[in-house]
Amino acid sequence: MFYRISRSVAGVGLAAFCLLATTSVPLSADDTEIYQSEYNAATGSRPKVLIVFDDSGSMRGTIDQQRPTYDPSATYQNSVSAGRIYWSTDGTVPDTDSNNYFTASQNRCASSYDSLDDAGRFTPERARRWVNSSIQQGQCTSACPAGTTYRNPAGPNNAGCYQEVTVQAPAAKLVYSRDDWSGNNCYDGLTYVDPPGGNNDACYEWVTSSDPVTGWVYRQNDNSNNCPSGLTRLVVDPPGGNNRYDACFEEVSEPVFTESTEWQYSGPRVETCEPDTTIPGSWQSLTSSVQDPPHVECLDDVNNSNTGNGSGQGAGFPQANATDGNEYGSSIDGSLDWGNTAYTFYTSHYMDWWHDDSLVAPRSKIDIAADVIGTIIDTNTSIDFGLLEFNRSQGGRVTQRIIQDMTAADRSNLIDLVNDLEPAGVTPLCESTYEAYLYLSGQAPKYSSQASWNTTSNGWYHDEAAVDTTAISGGSYVSPNTDCAYTYIIVMTDGQPNRDEDANTDIKNLSGVTPTGSGGRCSIYPDDDGNTNLSWSYVDSSGVTRSGTNGGENCMPELAEYMATNDLDGDTTNGDQFGITYTIGFATDQQLLQDTADKGKGEYYTADNAAELTEAFQGALVSILSRDTTFTSPAVAVDTFTRTQSRDEVFYAMFKPGESVDWVGNIKKLRLNVENGNATLVDANGAAAVDTDTGDIKSTAVTFWNTVEDGGTVEKGGVGALLAARNPSTRSLYIDTGTNGALEAFNNTNIDAAALGAISDAALYNLFGASTAGAFNQQIAWAQGYDAYDRDGDSITNEPRNWILGDILHSQPLVLNYGARGSYTYDDPDLRILVGSNSGWVHMFNNSDGQESWGFFPKELVTILPQRRRNAVSSDHVYGMDLTPVSYTFDANADGTLDYTAGDKAWAYFGMRRGGHSYYALNVSNPDSPSFMWRIGKDVSGFEEMGQTWSEPVVTRIPGYVDSDGVAKPVLIFGAGYDTNKDASGVGTADSEGRGVFIVDAETGALVWSITPAADSATNMSESDLVHSVPGDVTVLDSNGDDLVDRIYFGDTGGNLWRVDMPGNTLPTSSQDTWFISKLGDFNGSTTQTDRRFFNAPDVVRIRFEGEAVDAVVIGTGDRTNPNATDVDNSLYMIRDQGTVPYSTAAPSSTDCSDPDFEDFRCGQPFSETDLYDITDNVLTNGTDTEKATALEALKAANGWRLDLVSAGEKSLAKTLTINGRVFAATFTPSNLLNDINVCEPQAGTGQLYVIDLYEGDRSTINLGGIIPDTPSVHFGDDGQIRVLLPPGTPATSVDQPGEVDCSGGVCDVNEFLRAPYGNYWFQEEY
Repeated sequence: MFYRISRSVAGVGLAAFCLLATTSVPLSADDTEIYQSEYNAATGSRPKVLIVFDDSGSMRGTIDQQRPTYDPSATYQNSVSAGRIYWSTDGTVPDTDSNNYFTASQNRCASSYDSLDDAGRFTPERARRWVNSSIQQGQCTSACPAGTTYRNPAGPNNAGCYQEVTVQAPAAKLVYSRDDWSGNNCYDGLTYVDPPGGNNDACYEWVTSSDPVTGWVYRQNDNSNNCPSGLTRLVVDPPGGNNRYDACFEEVSEPVFTESTEWQYSGPRVETCEPDTTIPGSWQSLTSSVQDPPHVECLDDVNNSNTGNGSGQGAGFPQANATDGNEYGSSIDGSLDWGNTAYTFYTSHYMDWWHDDSLVAPRSKIDIAADVIGTIIDTNTSIDFGLLEFNRSQGGRVTQRIIQDMTAADRSNLIDLVNDLEPAGVTPLCESTYEAYLYLSGQAPKYSSQASWNTTSNGWYHDEAAVDTTAISGGSYVSPNTDCAYTYIIVMTDGQPNRDEDANTDIKNLSGVTPTGSGGRCSIYPDDDGNTNLSWSYVDSSGVTRSGTNGGENCMPELAEYMATNDLDGDTTNGDQFGITYTIGFATDQQLLQDTADKGKGEYYTADNAAELTEAFQGALVSILSRDTTFTSPAVAVDTFTRTQSRDEVFYAMFKPGESVDWVGNIKKLRLNVENGNATLVDANGAAAVDTDTGDIKSTAVTFWNTVEDGGTVEKGGVGALLAARNPSTRSLYIDTGTNGALEAFNNTNIDAAALGAISDAALYNLFGASTAGAFNQQIAWAQGYDAYDRDGDSITNEPRNWILGDILHSQPLVLNYGARGSYTYDDPDLRILVGSNSGWVHMFNNSDGQESWGFFPKELVTILPQRRRNAVSSDHVYGMDLTPVSYTFDANADGTLDYTAGDKAWAYFGMRRGGHSYYALNVSNPDSPSFMWRIGKDVSGFEEMGQTWSEPVVTRIPGYVDSDGVAKPVLIFGAGYDTNKDASGVGTADSEGRGVFIVDAETGALVWSITPAADSATNMSESDLVHSVPGDVTVLDSNGDDLVDRIYFGDTGGNLWRVDMPGNTLPTSSQDTWFISKLGDFNGSTTQTDRRFFNAPDVVRIRFEGEAVDAVVIGTGDRTNPNATDVDNSLYMIRDQGTVPYSTAAPSSTDCSDPDFEDFRCGQPFSETDLYDITDNVLTNGTDTEKATALEALKAANGWRLDLVSAGEKSLAKTLTINGRVFAATFTPSNLLNDINVCEPQAGTGQLYVIDLYEGDRSTINLGGIIPDTPSVHFGDDGQIRVLLPPGTPATSVDQPGEVDCSGGVCDVNEFLRAPYGNYWFQEEY
């Protein structure tokens, strides 16, 4: 047989942003405060676009089959119905059969009216449609009256309100009945009693009466057969065998009464229902399923302070969270969410023109370009444009500066400039782009004075338009950059570069520019220059190798990369002013343009006719409008991910925070591709998916299970998009409403009053926030995934909701490998993904296609369904199943496949974090049909100490717990949980729950053993010093290699570090004197500054120090529930635990330890900060030889080291990871708003990854960006190399000590290898 115990390898990456001001704070402290903020759309900055126009001689050429300029008064062949406005999100004109339109009379975007009338099209910066408000039943709640408590005692129909009362009852007395028979026997239920003295034993009966009667009343146990004065020792032998006892009694005649408390039923809970309420309407994205919305609005009206709304609607601005009739108001509502989608509107008349093929005729490229660009300038009124033209022979010049907040007259002047362009001259692409860089960065012009106006032999004018002199002041350009905004460059050309070498040297001299070609040159590209003859070669987008000899050096891509990654104004107080470059090849397709856009973080388009050129320009602008140009929007996805099994699959669990409670989640998949020792995260197309510099998932990435670009956007692609597109009736959904929690279908038949312990149907409806059967059924349908409340306003309620998968905040995906099951193979195994979400659902997804296998919803969470559905604006998040699942697997024949028909097993375990106080176990041996195993919580006997279930269980085996064949049985070990008492501000106080550790049977959930402050029993060891909750995971250790855990390490929220020893091969008895607990460290000084808390498990590493075997215990402090706090000085600790085998005796007394000949490592415990050597100053590495020698001796003499986390509020929020003597420790430092107030990027805080020498403390740091980092994921590659995977958004970093670490594109090469033979189950003892 083969046993495998698995869990997800830690690897969460979170990347979130918050505003500098007006930050919402959750009502209960939690790390969600990092992700919540408010957004005022009116603070956004208008995008700025500089068009670099190719007016070279080749633009005279004509292209056949081109339409004339659109004429709003002309008549075209009808292709669509009149009175519509069509829309697109990618700049392409819709087909005639498209459903992407709305009724023109509902258009309230006044900023679009003129453009639609004159040009037939308009591009709003953002657009939204109004969905009417609705009536929903008021929330019903049931509560017990004051002075009573709701209880549900065992037995049927016992639930209700109870009052605890004190009652008096007569005490039982032993009253003489008759003499005993021979042999001291008593019959008829009488009790034999032998008082002191001779021949006075007799038969007594127990009498309970409030009347006077003489008899013996029990008072206390005797002490070595002695009783206090006034009491008599009696020997009592009740009926039955082996019942004899002795105790102290008192003989009394008067009635004796005892007091006790009991719960008396006082009645059912009282139901109180709020009146029906109006759910406000909402502004939502445009959809093809709604063609007649009440209103369509645009952000342009808000930014332009335009209150007009056309006929049928009064003036005003759109309002958020308003009821019908109040959706417009006199003031701008900054809380309205405009999304991040840019649209282009087209009138029906424009659609007729676009699709009228009878109009086509030859046109010159210059006319086409001028027409297209003129229309683009006219209809994109939310963008400010400028123009840079090519010079006749070298470089280019700015003929129209970018005017902020362009007026209609400004646009008209610019369009006139474009229309007057004449095609004459060369194609200096790189030189003109360099002039654009000089303009954006406010430097002196280089080529603007080189324009040479004259005429060609055939009458064309060179450089007709003059330089815009207002763009230059004091000999330098006046940069168009503004604080916290990017500027965009669109380069449009129809030919290869010509006479384009002059700027190369200047570009290569820019700080940080590294030419990509050989010999210190930039790359060689095809060139029409004629002055060079260099060989060029590249692989195009189709994978075909192109080459030639007519080429020249061109540094345009290097320049684009420099502008996209360097602050162009050099001012650190106003954010980064980057230049982002887009390129358009008009009747040409060039690698130079592709590379320029790629490095410039823009996009590359090709166009062979007027229609394609229009869509290319419009596509670029839509892309620009969809970007966060000012970083004031909080709508940034937060990504986390984990890796298991060291396969190539990498899964990202994601969530998108918002101001309301129903946050959305997703899981996306990439693949780790290893070639020649280099690892790259790739997408479904095999393309690099992560930017090597920034670490962000590329927007162009196509993640697995998807066919279009979705990148890191939470609400695109992934399992979430598949679930949202699925008919809810095809889902397999379960709830634990059957007998003993058996799983049943999640529907309104199985969810009844009896199953949920409700006393009536009304009480059942109340749990779901409903008061009628209809409202109850509607809520059930919503939970199943139906748009039961018609939130999209299309009057269809049996379709899927817009998004179903809830936020995956702390629950990392667990990947279960079922191997070659069914039609799967070992190379392509059946992988399933388990994850919990805060919508309350546990989901299993199939790795092969991303589809949901099934979902499970615990019935105890039904009350969160109406909260998630109502989606109220609140900073108090609603939680569900928020803990990372873990699993136990059993492969009966060790064939690498989990086949339940062959006796194989797979069990999964789920906790709730802030969602509740329970753990659940499901049998997932058949991944398509789960079954319920057990649930434990603080309402279950033996688990009264259970807090919120934050601790991920460790699945293992322990001494003495075996089956009937003597085989060790699997158990779960976990911390007793979190007490929300620790949410309170100020120095932490003692908790009332979560204080300890539990060990339970993995199959039944039965309590095996625990350590809590409760009294000793057969299953609990009492530890009175455990006064703080234990939310973190535990770390277990097998000291002797017998596959049985004999040590446990854990920390608590009081800053204490504990060790549990479990020697021997038997479980403890009720005397609890064979297993032991000791306090290894105490690092909380009970002041605000020293209120250190442990929320994560220790990392225990077996090492040798000075030739002696020790266990290095590494752990850091930090309050996970309050990541923004800056008032505590946190630290990382390494304690050298010399007790490398389990202790077999109790901790020694102070008397024992005072004996100089007595040796026990526990005598010096608990260790404090003063017992550890302070490595913060890194003297061991950076000091003088004398300082190093002194420091080394101090380190040897100490019991370990400590590293102070010196940044304000810096804290350790994850377990450390140690690889070959290097500790990888992640920390988080909150943003300092006072210092960061002038920085434009949202300041969530900063994650760092320390790389620390375990022995001497030498270290480097890796910047992880604005995240709360978790333990890095470890990947063990097929090539034997160990790699660390980092969360998205981690910039490229390299450190060379201690040891080399090279991080790029989300992957860190730590230069460590597994010693051969390496594989899934090979390991090497540390000592």
